[in-house]
Amino acid sequence: MKVLSAVPGPTSVGPIIRQFCGRGEGVVTAFSDSALPVCKRFVQEDDAVEVLALGEVVSRFLRMCGESAQPLSQAGQVEAAIARACLELPAESPFSRTARYPGLHKALNRTLKELHEWEIDRDEMLDLASVATPRLSAKLQSLAEIDKEVDSVMLALGRQSHSAQLRACFDSLPERDGSFDRLLILAGSEESPLRLRWIQWAVDQGTDITLIVERHAADAPIFAGSRRTLEALGFPGIPTGDGNALTRNLFAPDLTGGPGVDVAIVSAADPLAEAEWALRGCMEEERPDQAGIYVRNLETYAPLIEAAAKRLGIPVRIARRAPLLTNSFARLTLAALEFCASNDVRTLGPILQSSYLGLTGEGQARLASGLRECHSMRSMQWETLRTWADIHEEEFPWVGALLEWRQKASGSLLLREWKALVTELICADERFPWSTRIMGRDRMMAERDRRARHQLERLLANFVTVDAIVDERSMTLSEVTAICRRVWKDADVSIPPSSEVGVCVADDPYALTDVETLRVMGMLEGVFPRRRSEEPVLTDYDREEISNLRPGHPPLLNSHDKAEAERDAFYRVCTAARRQLVFSYPLADDSRDNIPAFYLTEVERAAGGHEKVTRKDWARTLLAPLGDECVTENDRILRQSLDAPRESPSAVELISQAARDALRPELGHRFAPGELRDALQCPFQYALRHRLHLRVRRRGARWQSLRKLPQASGLVGKESREHAEHALIEALQAELDSLYSEVPDWEMQLLRAGGRRLIREWLRREFRSREMWPKEIGSIRGNVAFGADGLRDAMPGGVLLEGVVPAVSRHQRYSVAHLYGSGARDPKNLTEVEKLYYGLYFLALHESGREGALEIESMRGKRELVVLTRAGGPVNGFAQDGLSVVDLATADDPALSKKIFFDDVKRALKRAVERIYDSRVDAMKGDHCDWCDYGELCRRSRAFGEEDSPFGTDVVFEDV
Repeated sequence: MKVLSAVPGPTSVGPIIRQFCGRGEGVVTAFSDSALPVCKRFVQEDDAVEVLALGEVVSRFLRMCGESAQPLSQAGQVEAAIARACLELPAESPFSRTARYPGLHKALNRTLKELHEWEIDRDEMLDLASVATPRLSAKLQSLAEIDKEVDSVMLALGRQSHSAQLRACFDSLPERDGSFDRLLILAGSEESPLRLRWIQWAVDQGTDITLIVERHAADAPIFAGSRRTLEALGFPGIPTGDGNALTRNLFAPDLTGGPGVDVAIVSAADPLAEAEWALRGCMEEERPDQAGIYVRNLETYAPLIEAAAKRLGIPVRIARRAPLLTNSFARLTLAALEFCASNDVRTLGPILQSSYLGLTGEGQARLASGLRECHSMRSMQWETLRTWADIHEEEFPWVGALLEWRQKASGSLLLREWKALVTELICADERFPWSTRIMGRDRMMAERDRRARHQLERLLANFVTVDAIVDERSMTLSEVTAICRRVWKDADVSIPPSSEVGVCVADDPYALTDVETLRVMGMLEGVFPRRRSEEPVLTDYDREEISNLRPGHPPLLNSHDKAEAERDAFYRVCTAARRQLVFSYPLADDSRDNIPAFYLTEVERAAGGHEKVTRKDWARTLLAPLGDECVTENDRILRQSLDAPRESPSAVELISQAARDALRPELGHRFAPGELRDALQCPFQYALRHRLHLRVRRRGARWQSLRKLPQASGLVGKESREHAEHALIEALQAELDSLYSEVPDWEMQLLRAGGRRLIREWLRREFRSREMWPKEIGSIRGNVAFGADGLRDAMPGGVLLEGVVPAVSRHQRYSVAHLYGSGARDPKNLTEVEKLYYGLYFLALHESGREGALEIESMRGKRELVVLTRAGGPVNGFAQDGLSVVDLATADDPALSKKIFFDDVKRALKRAVERIYDSRVDAMKGDHCDWCDYGELCRRSRAFGEEDSPFGTDVVFEDV
């Protein structure tokens, strides 16, 4: 055996592999499968050398020994077996409380693999448990039980673990046939006492092995795993390879010279800007395919890089994995399953907008309406949907097919039978649009969905095969659907590269095999290096105790060892580029300012000081390079637009007379008070709500509809509390019945509970207010229209009102209008809009010799009696019961106070009417923007408007 200590990177490893290939037949392998692509790059087609995974090499050796080598266990099968074993754990097990969580199953799988790599099998776990502290003993006993169950299941499935095959070789002798006489193994700095023992066994059987471990170019004290490997083997290791000035000095105590390499440190405003500037830098290379990007957290950066590459027109190669349910096909499959398993036909609604179904807007609306109609039939909703599907079979044939599948899945079946049924749904015929869309879409999208489909099947198959071995039982569709969601929710799937050429983007330095320039993104504390964290199953104390109980064996790695390995990973990245290294980081992300990684300080030191390192800070406002620095056409277009004279957004107004006439109401049109209020508050809101009748169906509107209950029930006119309560409950039930087909069951329960709470509060304040502000007998009239029963409809300026006031009554010398709504934010300081709204009611109540009053019941737990003056008689509130009196008087003289108030109302009314008849559609920014239904359409909205310019100094707009 020959052991080589090589500097990481293709520059050092490549010549070793080429030299190995030049000596005849052999096999190249690696401890980590991710290193195999690097090895393959240096093996040519005419070489008599194979590149194989270490698991395959061990399997072939086992066959040479005359032993049976079963296929290796898949991670999904092992985790499914662990999940079943966890269900059988006793209550006193330290894992019992979290036994059902997939995260625990993954963690247990990692821990068991690590223990096996350190040659701690099930028997030794039990031996250690007999002498360990109680807490560790309980963990080891549970681990041994789980390991036993997993082995039993894998044996029944005809599978074997990699560690089991390694151990099986030790008691056997291979029959040499000339194959596998030479092995080149790339170990890196990864530690595995079991694999090292197997290597020594293979050498004893006559195999010529060359083992490569990693080292620092100047032998600085990093790569501790490599040092421990050399100590275990008893070999000093032959140094090979060299580094540049940076890799010689990085983490080294003394600085030395060496071949130069350009080093730059760059900051950008945010991760998206960082991605764009990194891609622009790659395009400056003569051959962009020799530029690479390394990111530590690919799941975060990959979507940003892909979006930036698409905008800039730069091809990138990204091989990554993503959560399975981020794939639209996978989500649609699960949604279809949950629809079939539910008792509510409306659960089909969320998938109607999926592009896989290919429905037009009208088709979506028809199907959604049909689902609501069917749901309104309650217990007969599924039969009604079956009839509806037959009638609309030509337009929606897949609905009937889905109902047929649901009918087949209506019983209780064995899990393997369910697997066949679910596979039919996933891989169905042309009746299901999602299957035909996979076959008919563009190549990349089709490949993406095929991978998702195969992953759905594979994950379910893993669970089913284990279930069939352990305890096959019958299940309902609801139970199977819950299993599918649990299994698929935490799984991931490989995403096909968006391009086969272009800039290589990877989170593994082994994938960067031929780069002149490397850009390392996301250099932040907590990302690179990652913060130290202990393993959840065996803590550092547990590992120390196990190591102390096994003298003479290599100690288990703890969190400090793994934290030190972060330097190894960073060093490995720095060796991947031949000419230039650019480190970058975002100054901020969505929620916080960032701290640059302290490794950047070490890079600056190793490169020879800050004068040897190029620093660049890309400003947030620099959205594209300046002038001739643009390297892509899209950047040139953006730069030209940014450099052009600034144009303010055009005025929001109707240009054509026909449009203005269409929006303008006829002369003599009657207005509701709320309509005039909206026109004064925001002409844009008024036009959309009252002239175009655009209604936004937001969930909050359902709760707002509850405030109509007192008016609908005639609360003011009910003489007794019992009659009032009965009427309110009936009104609530009628309102809920009208929402039944639109609201899910959970929200219906909330609405019912919330409505009953409001009813209790309304009743308490209603009957308490009758005691505090008693009404004249016979004066209460409900649902009074403007222009009837003494309620004026003619307002100043010839404006006519329409609508109904919930109730009017008399108290002392006050004519009272009863209103239900949100109330004023600050009743003593009414805004112009609020003054207009309440002033219209006061004008309508005007009667010679009497004063006006508004009794307003709000949704905020208060009832207010609003008066212009107290000339109508003394009135008092009672704050403890939520009753208060608001006096709007602004002067000691009641007549003067009312004159001031009504003059303001008249001016506001005139402005509102002028805006209406001028066909104004411009928006007015204000507090109402926070709850406006039309913010997404508004160019002045606080949340969605275009006034805050991202291109520099904000443009200031004045109200017209």
